[in-house]
Amino acid sequence: MKQAFFLFLSCCSLFASAATDRVISLYQQREYQMACLEGARIVRDNKYDEPFVNAFGLSCLESDFIDFAGTAGIFLRSNPASRQNASYFLTVMLQKKLLHQALADNVDLGDTHLPETPHILSKVFNAYAAGEYTKNSVGVMTIKLENGRHATLDSFRDAGHIKIRIRQYENDTMTSEHLYW
Repeated sequence: MKQAFFLFLSCCSLFASAATDRVISLYQQREYQMACLEGARIVRDNKYDEPFVNAFGLSCLESDFIDFAGTAGIFLRSNPASRQNASYFLTVMLQKKLLHQALADNVDLGDTHLPETPHILSKVFNAYAAGEYTKNSVGVMTIKLENGRHATLDSFRDAGHIKIRIRQYENDTMTSEHLYW
């Protein structure tokens, strides 16, 4: 009976290792959405595998699954790089939540100061909180970014929920769109 239990544990360990290695590999191949979604299924069982959790969190940020990135941030703590990523993930998640609250409930963010990260949501959040935007007649806000680029920010109702839309532009050509709830 002990041998069967040991064999079972060994198989589970091998499966976990293969699954976490796959997420890391997907991240390295820039298959961010797949890495995030696969990582979300196994993160709780592998929360102490920090290379995996870091790859999972970074993949989730890249694929705009901000709340999953926040989950990764909860588990990272064993070294300075992991703690830095944890702060990054949780900062972007908090910025998303505050921006949603501001747009949905007309909450003033003027006194809110959070670090700016490289993520587009972070750049838009900080500009919005500082009032550094112009607003057109239909409520779409335009935010200037570096190198002549800009982003627009608006909110809309979809299936009873208010969603945030950020569009990035370069030379007046939309280069990406991000949707958050």
